[in-house]
Amino acid sequence: MTLGCLWLTAPVVLLVGTAPLLGQANPFDRVTPDSTAPGVVCYHHAQYIVVERRVMEVGSDLFVRPAQSRRCDADSLPGDYVWRNQDADYFLGVRGELLFIDRGTGPDARTFLVVNLRTRRQLVQMDYVGSVIAGRDSLTVGIWQGYTLTKPAAGCPATEMIPGVDSLFWLDVRSGVARFAKQTRCAERQ
Repeated sequence: MTLGCLWLTAPVVLLVGTAPLLGQANPFDRVTPDSTAPGVVCYHHAQYIVVERRVMEVGSDLFVRPAQSRRCDADSLPGDYVWRNQDADYFLGVRGELLFIDRGTGPDARTFLVVNLRTRRQLVQMDYVGSVIAGRDSLTVGIWQGYTLTKPAAGCPATEMIPGVDSLFWLDVRSGVARFAKQTRCAERQ
């Protein structure tokens, strides 16, 4: 009998600071995606239906309507909230009456947008890298902001990539106020 071993490795991240990553299990409410046509995805949420329609080479228009409408078509009718693609915009998630939008085409320079669907006002626009992290409560999310350095930070490896560091901020999505979480990680930029 021969036994084999398989080693799985993951990138190591240096976290500096004392604030624990605790809180919600997911930064967004659960949605169920349903592809209704080529280039169109319908996301079913408890309160809303979000229809994402790809436009141009990058980005999507978003059509948001009450869940009871059961409409998954990518056409707007009176009462729908429509977000037109401005610069590679994509559906990121929904939490309650808040719509989260991801903007960007590369891993290093992305924009996080939050829209209140009840008031139809944009509440937040903030640069970020990586993934959005669940916050300590339903109105807080964690956002990593990326910075480029001239040399690697202490404790970070030197590579062929441009050295950087990411800093974690807790973002109150109601007010748009971001507080430094006293956590950083090593990063590399393209």
